[in-house]
Amino acid sequence: MSVSPRRARVRRKPPRGALVRYQDRIAEVLGEARGQRVMIRSIHADGVERKTAVKWVNLVPLEGQLF
Repeated sequence: MSVSPRRARVRRKPPRGALVRYQDRIAEVLGEARGQRVMIRSIHADGVERKTAVKWVNLVPLEGQLF
């Protein structure tokens, strides 16, 4: 899934507690993991909350509104 040109990727590590978009879901940043990764918490399509380590360059900052 490619990111549209209007959505710039996160250029630096997002702060703890920040809301970001990862793929097709909105996630909360929990903190830094190893290397270039951060831990996020998100709710998947099946309704289960999961914690995942992802590369911070794959996160997109949220715009002014969620919906």
